[in-house]
Amino acid sequence: MSSEYYFHRAGTLIRRRMLPFLRILLISTILSLTTIWAITAYYGLSKEQNRLASNLELSVMIKQDVDTSRIFTLAESLKKYQQIHHVNVISPSLATVAFEQELGEDTDALFTESPFQWSISFALKPEYCDHQAVSFILADLSQKEIVEQTVFNAQAAGTVFARSSMVLTLGLAGATGIFILFLGFLSYVFRAELLQSPTEWFILQTLGAGRGFIAIPHLLFAISACTIGIAIGSGIAQVIRFQYSHSFPWIMEIPLNWLFISLGGITVLCYLTAGFTAISVTKGK
Repeated sequence: MSSEYYFHRAGTLIRRRMLPFLRILLISTILSLTTIWAITAYYGLSKEQNRLASNLELSVMIKQDVDTSRIFTLAESLKKYQQIHHVNVISPSLATVAFEQELGEDTDALFTESPFQWSISFALKPEYCDHQAVSFILADLSQKEIVEQTVFNAQAAGTVFARSSMVLTLGLAGATGIFILFLGFLSYVFRAELLQSPTEWFILQTLGAGRGFIAIPHLLFAISACTIGIAIGSGIAQVIRFQYSHSFPWIMEIPLNWLFISLGGITVLCYLTAGFTAISVTKGK
């Protein structure tokens, strides 16, 4: 059978059954908006996660009376770690100045001699901010002869590590739940549309028409609605994106390939849902 018949029949279905068409279009629009929202939320939370991770610093306290050249040599060796983002060497005088700025008082009035010693502080790259990387580096540093102790905020680190898992888990769970819900709605609405023509189906089957001949125009009907709905949803999301770009500049930093892949994925899911629904309904006829 010529493809012209299928498209002509699909066009006739669209004109005659505008309400189901609009319902499928609306569901696919919501799905595309939800997909882009999920990507945006995940990117924003990941960016916040990276900010928190970059603020997590580890400090290495140096033993007293160690030659400064050995201290700077250790600092240079730390810069070679692929997990470390930046390294700072803090002298007793710099530590004193920072303490006075934080406390707002002169340390000479509090201490007879400076209580500070040489130290090295460093921060991990966000992608390496986990227990494994921290444990590896601290274990390595503990073997250095000039190191007295290592210090880091275990509570803050635990919060950052836990949030990393939480963001991924909640993001995937929430997005998956929404997608399953609306794909179920899509299947239900399309199934109802397919079942609106029992007499026509009976006549076509009596004349020897196969399931594909009957289902393909309806499938094109659903695919057209899904495609238009996803395009509309993408357009609305783009307008919203530009609207809020001044308040949240990071929105414009979301990789376009993330958006294209996610929209492509939801498009495929919509098409597959429509296809499986069509097959299941025609099989029962």
